[in-house]
Amino acid sequence: MRTLALDIGATKVAIALLDESHQILERLEVPSNTGAVIWPSLRTAIRGFEVDLIGVASAGPIDRENGTISPVNIPQWRDFPISEKLRRLFPGRGVALLGDCTAVALAENRLGAGVGVSNMLGVVVSTGIGGGLVIDGQAFHGETGNAALFGHHSIAFDSGVRCDCGRIGCLETFARGPKMVEYARRLGWNAGEDFKALAQSARDGDLIALDAIDKGTLALAVGITNVLNILDLHTVVIGGGVSFAGQIYWEPFLRHFKEERNHAGFLDEVNVYPAKLQADAGLVGASLFAQDLSR
Repeated sequence: MRTLALDIGATKVAIALLDESHQILERLEVPSNTGAVIWPSLRTAIRGFEVDLIGVASAGPIDRENGTISPVNIPQWRDFPISEKLRRLFPGRGVALLGDCTAVALAENRLGAGVGVSNMLGVVVSTGIGGGLVIDGQAFHGETGNAALFGHHSIAFDSGVRCDCGRIGCLETFARGPKMVEYARRLGWNAGEDFKALAQSARDGDLIALDAIDKGTLALAVGITNVLNILDLHTVVIGGGVSFAGQIYWEPFLRHFKEERNHAGFLDEVNVYPAKLQADAGLVGASLFAQDLSR
């Protein structure tokens, strides 16, 4: 049994063909910042695949009931009928749609850093900030499929900083990779264009770069603690490209997180793990979910 998995993000759509053990047999990518040609490019890339199941993990918000997606960071896709498009391309095949971070959380819980844990929060820190929940060993989707979309909860409603989603002071406006870079550039940093360059400058001792990462990790620590306070969760798995920067990112985050959770009283024993599956977690989670629904 072979599963076609798509992981739709702000900069790319990752595509993979996986076997029944969720091992990737073939993998490719299509840019998702190319305007109206995203779907034609994606259709061309996957047409001709022989598949039994289809799983789609997408940045949110999504609408699982109607099979549509409206990723905040892909403005040209609003209420895009991804499930219908795929069903037309692969007649007779159902489409399992879930949030990309829910897929990451499910994959890490079943096969990665969260194995053996019944309840956990999965976090992705990359171009955006996303979250996914596993409750009682199952992916928790919420009413529409957007549970734990915590990148768009406000941590600074009086900051005047408007998020791409339209709200003021969202976690994303401070903690995602491009915003840390933007903050540093406003202060005069000019040693690169992306978070990888910012992280390297921080390793080299650049004070502006260190300040930008400190500010971003503080925002993330506040946001994660908010979620843990609400749900009484004690396991967090963090992945995404920004988290791959290593100690220059993890050290300030863990320091801020320890300080934040100490105020809760009941969060003394919280385990925070780096994701194990890294860039493939969304694809593996989509495959897992497609198989779950097929049973």
